[in-house]
Amino acid sequence: MDIKHLEYFIEIVNSSCNLSIAAKNLCVSQPSLSLLIRNFEEEENVHLFERYKGRLQNLTPAGERFFENAKILVQNYQNMLAELREDSFQFKGKIVIGIPPLILGIVFADLLSEMLTTNPDIKFEIIEAGAYELRRMLTLKELDFAILLQPTNIDPSTMNEHLLQEDELTAFMSSSHPLAQNEKMYWNQLNDEHLAIFNSTFMIHHKLLEQFKKENIQPRISIMSASWDFLLQVTKHSKFITILPSPVRDFFNISDIIEVPFHHPITWKVILCQPKKDRYSHVERHVKKIIIEHFGKNGDHGFMSL
Repeated sequence: MDIKHLEYFIEIVNSSCNLSIAAKNLCVSQPSLSLLIRNFEEEENVHLFERYKGRLQNLTPAGERFFENAKILVQNYQNMLAELREDSFQFKGKIVIGIPPLILGIVFADLLSEMLTTNPDIKFEIIEAGAYELRRMLTLKELDFAILLQPTNIDPSTMNEHLLQEDELTAFMSSSHPLAQNEKMYWNQLNDEHLAIFNSTFMIHHKLLEQFKKENIQPRISIMSASWDFLLQVTKHSKFITILPSPVRDFFNISDIIEVPFHHPITWKVILCQPKKDRYSHVERHVKKIIIEHFGKNGDHGFMSL
């Protein structure tokens, strides 16, 4: 059998061994399908199908093994042709990436500029949303990639995850705040302090609440927002403290705000997530390579090469 004949054989099995249905689906004659099977069985001296009164009923054990191998061979052939066609184009296509606003602003801005500039034939669609919405879209395979924080809380059997960057959460406050004099601070020093933190759509929000519960402290969470620059501004000339990823320090220039790290900090790990599937397109592989190599080049700043 050649590839086309294997496809005919697979369709016969998928049609519950009904030659009439298979012939209709394949747009060929029923006698030609019957002759194909009979000639192959005679040439190979094997029975692929069990028969009753001349009609195909079920696969024999040999037929079942042949069917499984035929599916693999046909799928590999189709993948080979798809890759061949893709290779005739220079990285053309569309990529959908989901990124939470915080990560987009302080981690991915430079990378996106680079990708857009060097890949004019790739259309990038950026979905800016919270982690919960991005996880839902990933599960439904509406995204090619998502950039999330660890733990992603996604079933590992359905997703590939790659660590891109690792930093820690630190406290930011006015230079006049009493705690601003510390080189490092303990979590229990936040007890009864006024906090301005991310709202519940952010993973950082939940990480902080878990930490407060673990430390048995009760800070006063007075302000919640989705804007990290607003949270920083709130601390200026006030009693409020905010807790943000340490890379935020590189994106503001406010001399009156001091960053103070924790003795036992919460880690902030940025993860590249990609749904698992049998085959990835040429463009998907190309974009993934760009992202991983970009962070690998910045290893001296908390980025991790994979």
